[in-house]
Amino acid sequence: MTEDNITVSSLYIIQKIRQSLPIEDLMEWLIKEHPQAELKQILAMLNAIYQEKFTILPADEAPKIYRVGDRELTAFPQRITDNG
Repeated sequence: MTEDNITVSSLYIIQKIRQSLPIEDLMEWLIKEHPQAELKQILAMLNAIYQEKFTILPADEAPKIYRVGDRELTAFPQRITDNG
């Protein structure tokens, strides 16, 4: 993947996030929006999202298991809203 593709992908996911706010469970939303994505792609999207000026807060005190392809990831659900 070239740097231009990373930038375009990042801009695309940020735009989709803004159109979908608020999101109650960010990881669940990413997996549903990109069901064919591999774990490394989901993590790259999260990285791009964390770089933006969104408000991201814990949505639950208990971790949740997320299935990404043939992998499982345990993480705390996060709620995301605009920076307002």
